[in-house]
Amino acid sequence: MTSQRNVTPHYDVIIAGAGIIGLSTALFLQGKGLKVAVFDKGDVAYEQSSRNWGWMRTIGQDMAELDLALASRPLWKQWSEEGDFGFRPCGLVSLAESAEEWSGLQQWLRQAREHGLDTQELSTSETRRLLPQFQRSWSGALFAPGDAGIEPDLAMRFLERKTLDAGVKIMTRNAVKQIDITGGKASAVETETGRITADRIVIAAGAWSRLLCKTVGIVIPQLKVTASVLRTSPVENGPEPNLSSTRYCLRRRQDGGYTVARRNSSLTYVTPDSVRFIRQYLPNYLKQKQMLRVRAGTTFFRELQMDRRFGPEKTNPFEDFRTCDPVPDIDTLKETLEHLKEDAPVFQNARIMGSWAGTIDVLPDALPVLSPVSQCSGLFLASGFSAHGFGIGPASGKLMADIVTGEASASSAAPFRLERFQLNDD
Repeated sequence: MTSQRNVTPHYDVIIAGAGIIGLSTALFLQGKGLKVAVFDKGDVAYEQSSRNWGWMRTIGQDMAELDLALASRPLWKQWSEEGDFGFRPCGLVSLAESAEEWSGLQQWLRQAREHGLDTQELSTSETRRLLPQFQRSWSGALFAPGDAGIEPDLAMRFLERKTLDAGVKIMTRNAVKQIDITGGKASAVETETGRITADRIVIAAGAWSRLLCKTVGIVIPQLKVTASVLRTSPVENGPEPNLSSTRYCLRRRQDGGYTVARRNSSLTYVTPDSVRFIRQYLPNYLKQKQMLRVRAGTTFFRELQMDRRFGPEKTNPFEDFRTCDPVPDIDTLKETLEHLKEDAPVFQNARIMGSWAGTIDVLPDALPVLSPVSQCSGLFLASGFSAHGFGIGPASGKLMADIVTGEASASSAAPFRLERFQLNDD
């Protein structure tokens, strides 16, 4: 656990959130000669940055994010030459279970080709050669040989060390409770240990970003989704590439086991924010409702109680909510592993060695906000990565650093502007 208490009273940039986006942004800002500090109410990368699938992927990325995915490839490779965090350029195979799915993958590839991708369509025989362990027939497959697998926990430990070595100050278990706005400009943060001034402030707090934005009256239509993951015992002669399908998704781990999950099993609960932002979310939900399960329950009232404790001129008790640590959906995970065993007998003896769940920060269009906040000069937002943040984290941090210093091109930053939601008198 990183904890540095020898902070100074002023920084060029303060970042709230020590996940992959916060640390990557800090690293590139420090590289520009700025004095940077990162605060987190919990430990470094304890939430989704270390709980994700460990993919660096291009297949299926929104066209607006695809350049970030491609730009992250050489950065991950460069970092892997500096430290061992299980980086494995194994490629990713995206498998279509139906003609409709295959049509969607082909349509995506037609749009994506202009970005200079290495992605290719696989014939039935090519798929069998690449995945000889599988007995199932698929309607089609895409293969991106430049995609990779990474151990998220090791990668975040590496990035933490690299960021510290660059001179960034990281303060863990020290929440940013409030952002001070003076004359329309972000000027300081109130932390658990006191007030620190800054020329610029970046909110990169993942699922907690909405509440931190609320303390200064800024609305971001962010919701939370829970996704569950398991890891297996070692499997001999298992598939080498990362695999994506509606039945299961998997990545070979350093220990010879596999990280296994299912992309259409994410869970969200009805909350006050669900009702508040229903107009923004409904169109995309109706198009992709098979990808998400919605549940009602006592979560609504817990979230309502929490929501009422945050806002301008309130105590904003972030220290009472150190981390999101949801319970994994073990029944769905067991079913997913059974599907994998049915399709690939090589997994017949695989056992579940562990399981976990993470809380994903999502936005209505599944694109992040990487943006200045126009209502508050000097305030910036980097959040809402909708389960894509780990793989594209390095390039996203680089872009965010350019946005903070005013060096980003208008075309690269435009898709990620906060103003696209038109919720803050933009």
